[in-house]
Amino acid sequence: MKLKICSVLFSVAFVVAMVGCSSDLDDCPNPNTLSGFVYIGQSALKELDGTLDDDVIVSDQNQPPSGFVPFKGAKVTVEETGLSVELGERGAFVFYPLPVNTYTLVIKYGDFPPVRRQKGVCAVSLPLNYYQPLIYDPPIADKQDQPKPSQQPTQQTDTSGSWDEGGLSSWGEGEDASARKR
Repeated sequence: MKLKICSVLFSVAFVVAMVGCSSDLDDCPNPNTLSGFVYIGQSALKELDGTLDDDVIVSDQNQPPSGFVPFKGAKVTVEETGLSVELGERGAFVFYPLPVNTYTLVIKYGDFPPVRRQKGVCAVSLPLNYYQPLIYDPPIADKQDQPKPSQQPTQQTDTSGSWDEGGLSSWGEGEDASARKR
């Protein structure tokens, strides 16, 4: 009886864990990250229709599509969190870490009305049979087993700043220098 209950619970847990998730990293290249590129039509800022809504795209591709350029200088804000960033040369933005959800990006440039785009954040789930090896932590050896350090200190000669000329040695410089016969 216990075996059947455990089997059913395991099956339910497996289905719940895998619904809407994937263990394939290609499906979620940047887990818990809202990132991408914002591009604008090449002639969009020259048109005087007063809106950029049809001219702005958000993409995961690092190269703009034909007829578009990175939207440098635009401000991207995540409406749900208030986080924002100004776009640089490539039009890239990154917000990390964020929980799995669909977020609204508000793209603002100059006096133009803001443009809103939806973008999701994914998470990679590990399969239930994922194995993480145990970390081997060897026990600390008793002090009796450890080798004893040498009892005799080693004698070191300070040779910094010394020179030898005709049997005389000198340490230091100037009037305080001392010289002695070796």
